[in-house]
Amino acid sequence: MTVDSAPGRGRWARRVLILSVVLALVCGIAAFFVLRAAPDYRTAFLVDTSLVENGRQFRAVADAVGSAAQNSADGDSLSLRRFGGVCGDGANTASVVGPGTGHAQQISTSAHELTPEGKPTLESGLLAGIDDFSGYYPLRGSKRNRVVVVTSHGVDACTADQAAVRAAVRKKAADSGVKVDIRFVGYKVPRKEQRPLARLAEAVDATRPRLANTPGELAATLKQLTVPGSPEAKRIDVPSTAATSPPPRPAARLTLSAATLKSGGTCTATAAGMKPGESVAFTWIGPSGGSAGTSTAGRKGEAATRIRGLDKPGWYTVRARGERSDRKAAARLRVLPADRPRPRPSPRPRLVLNPTTVRVGEPTTATASGFKPGEIVDIWMGPWGHSGSYAHEKANASGVAVGRLGEGWGLAEPGRIEGVSAVGTESGRRASAQLRYEEEEPSGPVTAQAAPNPAEPGQTVTVTGSGFAPRRNVQYSSDVFPGNATSASDTGSIQFTVSIPADTAAGDYSLHITQTASGSELTVPIKVRSAAPAPTPTPTSPAPPDPASSSIARYAARPKGETGLTAM
Repeated sequence: MTVDSAPGRGRWARRVLILSVVLALVCGIAAFFVLRAAPDYRTAFLVDTSLVENGRQFRAVADAVGSAAQNSADGDSLSLRRFGGVCGDGANTASVVGPGTGHAQQISTSAHELTPEGKPTLESGLLAGIDDFSGYYPLRGSKRNRVVVVTSHGVDACTADQAAVRAAVRKKAADSGVKVDIRFVGYKVPRKEQRPLARLAEAVDATRPRLANTPGELAATLKQLTVPGSPEAKRIDVPSTAATSPPPRPAARLTLSAATLKSGGTCTATAAGMKPGESVAFTWIGPSGGSAGTSTAGRKGEAATRIRGLDKPGWYTVRARGERSDRKAAARLRVLPADRPRPRPSPRPRLVLNPTTVRVGEPTTATASGFKPGEIVDIWMGPWGHSGSYAHEKANASGVAVGRLGEGWGLAEPGRIEGVSAVGTESGRRASAQLRYEEEEPSGPVTAQAAPNPAEPGQTVTVTGSGFAPRRNVQYSSDVFPGNATSASDTGSIQFTVSIPADTAAGDYSLHITQTASGSELTVPIKVRSAAPAPTPTPTSPAPPDPASSSIARYAARPKGETGLTAM
């Protein structure tokens, strides 16, 4: 039996047709909603967060970017990317806020939380910023896609070949598959970097960079690029009622009176853009978290408070939030370690004499300072022990000990300089000074002579002199005999003897005589002549022996008991 399969094939064809219609309908609906979800405008803020000389310079950038984002239309897709850091490091550019609608407040808050650091990595930032538009999702803008570059530099610090930077950015823009309008806004760009920035704009067919030098100029420039009515960013299909709609509210912002504090320091946080009359809560997070309480916003929407209690060093984020409006703002604050109190250095030990010049027998007052309070300070002059002049004094609460030295000291000598020392018996600290004794007047003109002069080797020479200070030491030395000292008499005369060594060669020599007490000095010439030759002795004949003496001598030499008589 044969079965007809035509009805089965017809049912299958109808099912395929229905499925195709449903699929086409679903795709059409999906495409419709995708097209409706696509924003008219998609704007990416590319912000330079590299270091600049002025720490407040980036705050103006954050304020301007936050204000431009807040003033954008609610349907705009906004994103935030930063660049700046270490050359060759993949983290020298990063997406901070991804693209999407309703991101204005998040961009404002995040921009104020960024911290400038590193070098301007302009090339990596632009390449990544363009690449953000290369995919089909997140959805591109149906009318315009743009990158607004806000920079304080005009060159990439990671290469000296800026032409290569321009070529790489131009190629990336051409290969992205989407028309991306790039706009450059320079804020306080150094003059020597303005021309390279303009050439970079030309490389990507962008308009000439807009340069601003004040926070007001920067905010106005960004507003012109993002707000309707600007020739650079004019939207289409704007409802006619837009002119009568209320002006957009200002972006909330937070400023600090100081961007850097020492541990335990304070600063003032001022929030602006809040709802007048509402309570504004101030908090912080970082190495530690805390709250500064709430303040009431004034008629202009400003509230302020003191931030204190940040003791741990590190980076903090200070936040302000309007409790009714839920407006939020943030600012970065750096806390440095507190200065450690330096230990007060101990005063350097000193010894001061008053007077510093005295006569023999007169005292001086020695003041030793810089010693340990309460310790005994030994102060002495001359040889240590009873032969010197010394004092044992206790240092007061200020470490000062005072003693008297030199009164009636018999070993003091006029014209000499004596060393004075002070030593702490506990601390071991030392100090020193010098005491000068005045010279005494000589008794008359100083004279001296040697006799005999000339002298012969081995001969004794007597030296006499007069006019020296009485009863004071006199020193003498020569290149013939060793030096020594003597003492002047009560009348100032001297007398001493020296021996000319037997091996002294004939010639002229000097005798130097000095007296420290009177400051007297003189030189006595001594002449040594050759010794006279000894006389040669004359030989004599021996006398004939005496017979009687010989007999007696022989008798005396005989042994005891012998008479010396011969028997007959």
